Amino acid sequence: MVICAAVLGLSPVASAQDFTFSANVDKTSVKVGDPIALTVTLGGDLTGIKVPAFEFPKEFVVAARSQETNFSMRGRAVERSVSLHYVLVPQQAGSYQLGPFTIEQHGKAIKTEPIPITVEKSTLPPHFQPQGDRITL
Repeated sequence: MVICAAVLGLSPVASAQDFTFSANVDKTSVKVGDPIALTVTLGGDLTGIKVPAFEFPKEFVVAARSQETNFSMRGRAVERSVSLHYVLVPQQAGSYQLGPFTIEQHGKAIKTEPIPITVEKSTLPPHFQPQGDRITL
C-alpha cells in the first residue's frame, strides 16, 4: 500500500493511538485550469480534535468544498471518520505543495506529509483558459 500511496499522490497516514489522519489527491500533475480533488480524512477517536481552516497556495482557487461523516459499529465499538473534500483549480504553471496539513488533538499537533503538485501551462488558447472562478468561452 505504501508503494501505491506514493504513486497515487497519497500522503502517509499520521496516527496517534486510535486516530488516523491522511491527505490524498487524485493526481499530482495537471495543466493550468484542470481541477485537483483533495481529500483530507480523519478517523478513529475524534475527541479533542481541532481542525483549522486549511490554507492552499495562492495560485489555487478552491472551486468546491464538502464534508462527509461516516459511522460504523464493530462489535461494541463505534468508529467514526470525517472526510473533507476540496476541488482545487491551479491558475499558474509551476511546482507547488499542498500541506503539510496540521490538526490538533488534546494539545498535540499531528500533520500529514506535504503533497507535491506540478502544474504545466495549458494547451488551450488564452481565450479558453479559466479566469478566476469563471471560464470564458
